[in-house]
Amino acid sequence: MLNLQNVNWKKLALVVIFIVIVLVVGYLMYTLFFKGPTPITEEKGKAGEIGQLPGAEKGLQPGVVTPGEEGGAKLPTEKITKIEAVKTSAPDATAQGGITKVYDLDYEKNSSFTLDATGNNIVSYQKETGLFYKINPDGTREKLSERVYKDVEEVAWAPGADKAILEFPDGSNILFDIKSDKQISLPKDWTEFDFNGTGDKIGFKDMNPNPDLQWVAMANPDGSGQKYLEPLGTKAKQFEVDWSPAGDKVAQYNPGGSAATSRLLFVGLNGENFRDIDMRGYGVETKWTPDGTRVLYSAHAISTDHKPLLHIVNASGDTIGYDHQDINLNTWPEKCTFADTDTVYCAVPKELPYGADFAPEVADTIPDYIYKINLKTGSKSFVAEPELDYTIDFMQISEDGTNLFFTDKLSGNIHTIKLK
Repeated sequence: MLNLQNVNWKKLALVVIFIVIVLVVGYLMYTLFFKGPTPITEEKGKAGEIGQLPGAEKGLQPGVVTPGEEGGAKLPTEKITKIEAVKTSAPDATAQGGITKVYDLDYEKNSSFTLDATGNNIVSYQKETGLFYKINPDGTREKLSERVYKDVEEVAWAPGADKAILEFPDGSNILFDIKSDKQISLPKDWTEFDFNGTGDKIGFKDMNPNPDLQWVAMANPDGSGQKYLEPLGTKAKQFEVDWSPAGDKVAQYNPGGSAATSRLLFVGLNGENFRDIDMRGYGVETKWTPDGTRVLYSAHAISTDHKPLLHIVNASGDTIGYDHQDINLNTWPEKCTFADTDTVYCAVPKELPYGADFAPEVADTIPDYIYKINLKTGSKSFVAEPELDYTIDFMQISEDGTNLFFTDKLSGNIHTIKLK
């Protein structure tokens, strides 16, 4: 018979406590390391598709926080809602005031282009190959000559692109008659060529080594029939050879002016004393309207944050300097092209920094919007945002108004946007 008096209760208690501790520790280790997660019962109708994450319900734009009833923001709940991908529509095939498809016409780097006599096909010079091509609106192209003129720095096109004057880095100048496939050398001292509206005369600067013999001049395209019009003196950089479509003005002179304006004067064929124009700012760049009656120009001032601002002003007859209007677009005339006397299309940088007109190259990587301006009424309409963020270098509109041809700053490739 068990004698309870002889039992060592102290030792027995210790053994029991030890066993309990071992069991508790063992259970905890099992729970932490071996037991799987508790299954979650999926609510019917709330799950996403098999193999996909659940997504958000339709409603607010991404990143929008909805205010709570007390003015605070509603915090996310534990409910997971379906997130749907943002649907982006394809660009418009023709310009309708939105993102617009750009069609590539030529993948070579084109240093300069103009339109042929029809006004609907491109004539292009490619600096790297030294070749001239005709490029059709469908992208097919035709070599215009086997002659190779590599590394031409400047190309001055005759109307209709049947001739071009080529300026080379060593100062050499060549008149290339594309139609007859012939060339004529012009004096090395001549530079900054421009054809008149009929293509039978050229304007240029004669930069004779003797500064006293430096002039604005004109001649026949082959260099004959020279006529000297205005001495350049020490201000050659302030003259720009730019023949008026009306044919009565060969160059412009911008001598500066007051704190807020500068002046623009014209050089005529026969020593005419044309009225000068007070321009609304500095850094003036100009482009004639097709009929030669007005000048589209850009200028900057404190009031424009020294960004280029477009203006239009009369520049012919007794009304020179009259009807001066601000167009209120920040861009340069070289990024504009005329459809007719009263209609101009301009590539406008999406955003220009302060002082952009002091250093126009800051816009070389800024993509452009395209606007259409009615110069008669002053109205502006948004034409297109080219897809792929192109920075437009130079553009021209076809005679039939169908294509807006342009080169981009990055590649020099020729593209088109369909206007209709």
